[in-house]
Amino acid sequence: MRNKFLIIGLAMGSIAFGQSDSTCVAITTKNISCKIKVNVDITNYCHHHNPDLVNVNRCNGISKSTNEQCKLKTKHESGLCHHHRPKND
Repeated sequence: MRNKFLIIGLAMGSIAFGQSDSTCVAITTKNISCKIKVNVDITNYCHHHNPDLVNVNRCNGISKSTNEQCKLKTKHESGLCHHHRPKND
């Protein structure tokens, strides 16, 4: 009975090592490597760093006080952040 548990335990351990999980290869804004686990059979990037999934652009609005481009990011199709979009949108 003890040998069965030993064999099952070894089999389960080898299954865990057979997975192809790794960490994301991207570098964060703090210049450290991303630590989110990814499946390397599909992609090397996590959902934050995958260029195919990330669709965030900088706001096209102009700040009234400094007369510079807004620094906020937006996913809205107008290209404007929530501060620069009209209230009825």
